[in-house]
Amino acid sequence: MTFPKSRETFSLAAPHFSLALAAVCLALSVGGALAQQSQNVAPRTGSASINEVEAKRKALFGRMMAAPDDLDTAFEYAALSSEAGDLEGAISTLERMLIYAPGLPRLQLELGVLYYRLGAYETARQYFDGAKSAGDMPPEVSVKVDQYLSAIDQRGAPSQFSGMIRTGIRYQSNANAGPGNSTVTLNGLSYTLDGLSVAGEDFNGFVNGGLRYRHDTDIQGLSLEAGLSGYAAGYRDRNTLNTAALEAYAGPVFDLGRFGLDDRTLSVLLTTSGVLIEGDRYMASAGVSTTIDWQVTPVDTLSGSLQYRYEDFSNTKSRRTANLQSGHRFDGQFSWSHNLTQDLSLTGRILATRRDAEVGYLSSSELGGAISGTYRYAALIGEGPAWITGVEAAVAGRGYDDPDSMINSAERQRDTDFSLNLRQIVPFSERVALVAEAGYRKVWSNYDIKSFDNISLSIGIQSAF
Repeated sequence: MTFPKSRETFSLAAPHFSLALAAVCLALSVGGALAQQSQNVAPRTGSASINEVEAKRKALFGRMMAAPDDLDTAFEYAALSSEAGDLEGAISTLERMLIYAPGLPRLQLELGVLYYRLGAYETARQYFDGAKSAGDMPPEVSVKVDQYLSAIDQRGAPSQFSGMIRTGIRYQSNANAGPGNSTVTLNGLSYTLDGLSVAGEDFNGFVNGGLRYRHDTDIQGLSLEAGLSGYAAGYRDRNTLNTAALEAYAGPVFDLGRFGLDDRTLSVLLTTSGVLIEGDRYMASAGVSTTIDWQVTPVDTLSGSLQYRYEDFSNTKSRRTANLQSGHRFDGQFSWSHNLTQDLSLTGRILATRRDAEVGYLSSSELGGAISGTYRYAALIGEGPAWITGVEAAVAGRGYDDPDSMINSAERQRDTDFSLNLRQIVPFSERVALVAEAGYRKVWSNYDIKSFDNISLSIGIQSAF
């Protein structure tokens, strides 16, 4: 939001005490916040370093001490405090300016935004309502305020419902994950694969989406959550790859603050899923998962999860031994996310999976890791919402329990799986965006029939609600 900065637009009220006393109060509050350099949220300093921002704040603080009724300096100091993540410092500065300009719409707007970012939604609502009631608000600013008020209403509701749907087309250079070479070695002998078994490119049309419902109960710290996600893809040439999948979950989410564990939540969810391939039932599963999330600092989040499910596989027209994959599956994940700035974040993950199938050569253990980053920046075309670029690199090692006697009776399968993915989100509005993705996956295996690589490209339209 931008507003005129000329002091001529302000209607200053006479202070009820001397400027000297105001300066002392300002020094005690703002100076203390500056000395502590507290961060309530992630900094959003842009190209400037946090040290540069703090140096400017210190200089502005001196100017405010000399002229505590200078609203321009106060607004500039509050803006820098917000950039540094010190929302409370920005709020205390602007609230003291209400002494000199009570009811000033610009002050109330800025305070409303700051309180919203701090999570004090009802206080933010009071300032937004005060700004609207003052009148003379530009139409574009009024629309933005209405969006904030709508978001506050949604957050304050005991029940929250949200969802997303995306549809598009995808190209894959190796849609069936087949080996690049038609000649493979099976138990020391060379064999030639048919055309449907080697790597083959293809296009598909896809649709995926999800729904999430959350209800805050009357029991302190207890919410109930349920969700549904699905995916479907139809291929141009290889209809044996046509897939549809659906997964659902439901269970309680506990806010652990009531037990003295602030900024931590624990969820325990029942899960179920099903997969169709070629229109046939391929897999059904049921299980339970638990996740703990911890907001360690305003810019650091830790998350850990464990999941168990039983997977029941069925044979299909072209997969005559799929039932041998049936068994128990265990997944664990630990992740750490850090916001370098308000617009740039990094996430690291460690993942582990154990599958116990009906036969040893399909039972496996897997350990891997991934690192990803997302960056938000001003739209390169037009003046719409920020664009988002994301990138992720992952690698995992996978080993099977027993040799596959059909491929190599003397040596069990061992794979190394690497992937690199890039995503670009170009919003048309707050809820609709163009999403383009590019990915590369490479699997090295001591079973040459299991080695492959694949390049994928996709583009689609995504809508959130």
